[in-house]
Amino acid sequence: MGRTAYSSPEDQRKAALRRRADARRLLEAGANHTRGAMYLAGYAVECKIKAVAMERFGCRTLAGLAQKWKVDERDVYTHNLEVLLGRLGILARLQASPVGSDFRFQVNRWRTSWRYDRHNPTLPQANAFLDAVDRVLRWLEANRC
Repeated sequence: MGRTAYSSPEDQRKAALRRRADARRLLEAGANHTRGAMYLAGYAVECKIKAVAMERFGCRTLAGLAQKWKVDERDVYTHNLEVLLGRLGILARLQASPVGSDFRFQVNRWRTSWRYDRHNPTLPQANAFLDAVDRVLRWLEANRC
């Protein structure tokens, strides 16, 4: 499956919803699954940012978004949330918002390398991360225009 598959705004939006739901279900499975839950929750934020960016810039694909941003297509596939928000033009506004600390101290800690991490944070730590993700996702939805 190539990079063009699942790259529309609708695909990204649906992926964000599914991964967020998957994260909650995995967390409900217990302390042995906290890292996986946190990984999926962070991935939901990445998908949501990309959906918002494509909608805002009127793009139907991630390749089209790369053209609008005047970057190499590979740069659109970054997992760096700050970079994506910066290109979208809302990083400063998010940081200044009531959920800015959620982003700075929780959500922005997310790394794709967590999928390989055997260390499981505590349930309270994972719950705090997922709660922060939920608040950031709601903020992104409310501020997508």
